[in-house]
Amino acid sequence: MKKLLYILLFINTAGFSQSKFNLIATIDVEADFFTSDNQSNVYAVKGNELTKYNKTGKLLYKYSNKNFGNIDFVDASNMMRLLLYYKNFLQIVFLDNTLSLDGEPVSLDEIQYQQAQLVCSSNNNGFWLYDQQNLELVRLSPTFEKTEGTGNLSLLLNLNLQPNMLLEYDNKVYLNNPSTGILIFDIYGTYYKTIPIKNLQRFQPITDWIYFISEKKIKAYNTKTTEEKEFEIPETDFINFRLENDVLILQNTNSVKLYSNQ
Repeated sequence: MKKLLYILLFINTAGFSQSKFNLIATIDVEADFFTSDNQSNVYAVKGNELTKYNKTGKLLYKYSNKNFGNIDFVDASNMMRLLLYYKNFLQIVFLDNTLSLDGEPVSLDEIQYQQAQLVCSSNNNGFWLYDQQNLELVRLSPTFEKTEGTGNLSLLLNLNLQPNMLLEYDNKVYLNNPSTGILIFDIYGTYYKTIPIKNLQRFQPITDWIYFISEKKIKAYNTKTTEEKEFEIPETDFINFRLENDVLILQNTNSVKLYSNQ
């Protein structure tokens, strides 16, 4: 696999000069993790609290629910309908763009998914889950009807499955299994291919590229050509990142920083 050193690329894969990185904002927050939406809004999670900031670092909204414990996952791919997952309580909460409740919480054990390890948003207000009991990816409609299912993936793919991340992007479903790589399915649950990047905790697909952290660097893998790229960025002390349009978002221990290339 050919490795090339590039200055940071964003969605349109155009090159950006490292000298042109401009710090937009520093958000002083000690977050367990963060995510972002396509408007470069930042969603920081600490325990049971979710806080939303705009790309200038302005605090916009907060949400917390002490009944369900800590927030384990936030899917902001649809900024008008965020998905929050509380794994220990098997609860899904949907929020609107002001972090106000959008409908009642969904109790997965009440709809017979007592071992849902992972959850993410899907098109048309549905959602996917990974059912550890049946080792299956399942898509549910807004009324909790099963619309798609992969069957037992361990038998289908002859794999030991211990996935740690699930998301839908651009009509594909990505299931990360650290020991083997990222499994890709279509929106009907049909297996497509495995991307052989192992031991990942998180990643971000953008067009044909998968962005990830390896050896304390940001790298990207092209799912069509298998080309791999490595990027120079304005900081080296970071624990997570996101790319949104022309904005690079970096998380370190005590803050989240937003950089622009414009």
